[in-house]
Amino acid sequence: MIAKAFQKFSFTSAGISSLLLLVVTYYYLTLEIKWSFVESKIFNGVLIYGALMLSNYAIDTVTRQLTIERSNRNAYHLLLYPLVILCYPIESVDLKFILSSTAVWAAWRNMRIFLELTNNTKRIKRLFDAMVLLSLSSLIILDNLIIFFYPLLVLITTNIKRDLKHFIILFMTPLIILPTAYVLLSSLSLDGYLFSSYFFADQPQAIDEYSSVPNSSRFFLMLLTENKFSLTYSYVPISIVFVLFVIAVIMKFLRTYSLRRRILDVVGVLFIILTCLFFSMDQQLSGSEFHYLSLPVVYMVSQIFVKKIKSLYVNFIFVLLIASIVTFKFLL
Repeated sequence: MIAKAFQKFSFTSAGISSLLLLVVTYYYLTLEIKWSFVESKIFNGVLIYGALMLSNYAIDTVTRQLTIERSNRNAYHLLLYPLVILCYPIESVDLKFILSSTAVWAAWRNMRIFLELTNNTKRIKRLFDAMVLLSLSSLIILDNLIIFFYPLLVLITTNIKRDLKHFIILFMTPLIILPTAYVLLSSLSLDGYLFSSYFFADQPQAIDEYSSVPNSSRFFLMLLTENKFSLTYSYVPISIVFVLFVIAVIMKFLRTYSLRRRILDVVGVLFIILTCLFFSMDQQLSGSEFHYLSLPVVYMVSQIFVKKIKSLYVNFIFVLLIASIVTFKFLL
């Protein structure tokens, strides 16, 4: 039944996905809300639902436009996205991660299209769009500036006809947008809501209880014993998603023959890994950090269903995921 409903994009698949995101929004409203302008639950609910729908639109656009096997396009990603969100061991909701990840993912979409175009005018437009989106993501979380290394690496390593305009756009777009936005927002006293930084923020000095532990083992010991998530049953659903992600990455690389696509996808996977390590260094994890990875994960996992597979296998995967969420997130 699941396989039939999401085999093709339709109003039914889009409607079910929207309703599931509404359920996610209701669940999030029961948690602590961070980075909110007002205390109203209705306003926060609208903001959360709007952010989730925007993210859903981004993953839908990327998956449908960039799927190579166009005849085998489906809508399983519309179901995967809300399910992946429900798998996260989240303790509080931080909208910064949802909004910034959407901008980053949309930028990645433009970089993928940039590589496949041959018309330089259209390429410049796609590159400019990508740089604007990355600049907007950096307005929300300043540490996203490091992601600009990603398109620079693409320009340097891929076999494309380079233009001086490409590098001008790459460097000048954030240099114009970010200072201008900072001055404008500061004049309106709104800069406190943006330009968040986790790497440059002042962290309180804590007593090192692990001074006698070798440096090679200290990080992993702190990861399991301090303010990190404890390994409980709630990790079963996200573990299933991780296994599906690994399978999907292997399958995609085996199917992808274009060197350009492989380079971009490898860098994307490395970005996911580095992002995980980056946020794992923060001792005050809330779970919202996982949203930063949800769009790449959903895109990759959805590639499992690009090739036509039996409905029995599709239903099994989704029933297993749904059953694990209900059992380990809400019943136990």
